[in-house]
Amino acid sequence: MITRDDILELANKEGDHCISIYLPTHKAGEEVQQDPIRLKNLLSDAVQKLKGREVKEQQIDELLSDARDLLDKPLFWQHNDKGLALFISDDEFEYYRIPHEFKERVMVDDHFLITPLVPMITLEGTFCILALSQKKIRLLKCTRANVEEIELEESPDSLEEFLKYDVNEDHLQHHSGQGGNAQAIFHGQGGSRDTNTEEIKNYLKAIENEVTSILRKRNDPLVLAGVQEAVAEYRKVNNYSRLMDEAVLGNPDPKSDTEVKDEGWSVIKSYFLQSMYDDIERFGDLSGSDKQSDNLSQIVEAAYYGKIESLFVPIGEHSWGWFDMERDTVHHSTEPKNGEHDLINMAAIKTLTQSGNVYALDKEDMPNGSSIAAIFRYA
Repeated sequence: MITRDDILELANKEGDHCISIYLPTHKAGEEVQQDPIRLKNLLSDAVQKLKGREVKEQQIDELLSDARDLLDKPLFWQHNDKGLALFISDDEFEYYRIPHEFKERVMVDDHFLITPLVPMITLEGTFCILALSQKKIRLLKCTRANVEEIELEESPDSLEEFLKYDVNEDHLQHHSGQGGNAQAIFHGQGGSRDTNTEEIKNYLKAIENEVTSILRKRNDPLVLAGVQEAVAEYRKVNNYSRLMDEAVLGNPDPKSDTEVKDEGWSVIKSYFLQSMYDDIERFGDLSGSDKQSDNLSQIVEAAYYGKIESLFVPIGEHSWGWFDMERDTVHHSTEPKNGEHDLINMAAIKTLTQSGNVYALDKEDMPNGSSIAAIFRYA
């Protein structure tokens, strides 16, 4: 899993021959067999680009040796995600399995192509999911791609376990309604029949005490998973400030940890994107001022001088040219030539490496429908 630090390291890398290869991949099915063929074709494209830069054939073979080795490793292709990104230079070879799709692309330059990875920065972060169930309580530590259960050492593992040690156990066993109450809360059955029982409240309080203690140390946002009645009852006893308003509704018992995580991700995604939404709104509020721009030349120049606070780039788009720092002039071209770069990628690199924010959006979601946009630190 690639992290923000990995992307920043790639962004800081410069060299004579930095090769970036992106290809969509598949987790299962017959299409998996086509993935190494796609990489082979992209490596052939890289060869032609290197020859265009007058790199000798022996050096090309040395540069691409590790990547070519992957073509003959069937097991490697059985463990991919939605995308594969390879980064090759004279002194390194790195690859990352990426949990989102991107277009096939090869770039050879004096720096790596990082714009397809920008969504990973925007959506990086951990969150927790508390799966509420009568049979099994699960606290899951999650990222977009991974999930791991956090062991609860002090809380009851289930309602049955809680009642077994509850002081009212003997009394409760003689009330036929007790089982029905649990059904009503944890399975959404039983209508309005006395579901707000003290034993259920105490069960959820016991869970909440430990969960809140753990999460206050982690400071992760928390998503609840369970039927609506169970979620509502937990909210009544909750004391954790970062509990999300939206929940994953439905009985979590039949779902695997991964399935619960994926549903939780759909809830938490907008939370991680909130800073982007705020900056999009701020870009609009600054309309007409010198603190924002959607002019590529102006933005590229500002990026080189560390002037950009927040940059918006369109997913999958590029624009060729180069920046003449001596004359503060941006030159544009219709195709990549030696000494010319993807200007959108360069603006992203310069912004990231100088502590700015970079957001990647679909072209139709870009501010003002522009090909690039930026908020400046100063006018």
